[in-house]
Amino acid sequence: MTDKLPENLQESIESIATKHNFINYDIVSKNLSTDGGSYMGVLYEIDIKGKTETGDEEINIFAKNIVENIQMSIYSIPGVFETEAWVYTELAKVFTELQIEANIPIEERFKMAASFDECNPKSIILEHLGKKGFKLYHRMECIPLDYAELSIIELAKFHALSFVIKEKRPDYYKEKIITKKQPYNFGADWYAFVDNMANYSINCLSSDVKEKKKDILLQKTADYPKYMNDTSGIGTLCHGDYKMNNIMAKEVNGKLSEVVPIDFQILNYGNPILDFIYFIFHGTDREFRRNHLASLKDLYYGTMKGFLQKFGIDIEAVLPRNLFEKIYKEKLDFGLMVLSFYGPFLFAVEGNAPDVTTEELSTLNFKVDDRFTKRYREIVDEFIQWGYI
Repeated sequence: MTDKLPENLQESIESIATKHNFINYDIVSKNLSTDGGSYMGVLYEIDIKGKTETGDEEINIFAKNIVENIQMSIYSIPGVFETEAWVYTELAKVFTELQIEANIPIEERFKMAASFDECNPKSIILEHLGKKGFKLYHRMECIPLDYAELSIIELAKFHALSFVIKEKRPDYYKEKIITKKQPYNFGADWYAFVDNMANYSINCLSSDVKEKKKDILLQKTADYPKYMNDTSGIGTLCHGDYKMNNIMAKEVNGKLSEVVPIDFQILNYGNPILDFIYFIFHGTDREFRRNHLASLKDLYYGTMKGFLQKFGIDIEAVLPRNLFEKIYKEKLDFGLMVLSFYGPFLFAVEGNAPDVTTEELSTLNFKVDDRFTKRYREIVDEFIQWGYI
């Protein structure tokens, strides 16, 4: 089945075919359903099949195309596409150069999907990781420990590379890294959206907890912009949306072997520890955190330390352990914030995901899987126990 591609994307795919010296070829494309996993673009699976001088050839492509003339009051859709295009067409090359200069073995480098030169602010055009055996774990499930470990290792490398750029490319760091501000417009529409979603989450609590904690929970969610804009303790490039939907996994003989982060549209210069907390509280339950949170935090810091050493950088000079622990403790309730108003999206029933580009955010209403209630109640109980609320 072939779905018609938007004109701009069609032209890019034809350009790829030309550069690969196809004598003749067919373009086979399919619109991909995201089942509530993506809200910012239309996804396509595209295969170029044909003949070159050396014989039959096939190129497998994943593309995310912007929806023209759609306005979002809480962020700019063209802006987030521009950011992601910059990551794949420019930042990825800087990462590669730095890791080659430091003689980092390929298997130890930060992993990214390869992009095509035609990748641009309207069309993110990448190698199709799905055709290489990668998949997404289901967004509502508690993540497996091995997946959490590999994902955190990649996150630590990603954050460490900002410190490397600061050390090795100081002018580029000043011009291109610290200028990547978070994409949200924290105005009236944002607060109306957050209030709507947070009230839905709070209504999932037992009546006694809701009565005692509603006001402070609403205040926590209102503090989200402060956390996003605060780089006073430490700053790096942050993924901004580091969760199961955006980390592809490959299994070999039933065993997880590799993960690759994707979807850098919310990338920003901010506090890296927020990425770690965001990942943990999006994808784990109370039992998992009780058993593994402390060790995963150590894994994150230890991986960053070891990766920076390969570039001749002492982590104590850029992120001392005592500062890391202080910021972690101060920012831990970021996990409560994000689940309060992003959690309903994470657990949106498949086939019933909201269209945030057309619906009124302050009154957004959709069906949420029953598993969300248990997950949210557990997190609220934990933060009460830890003394945050």
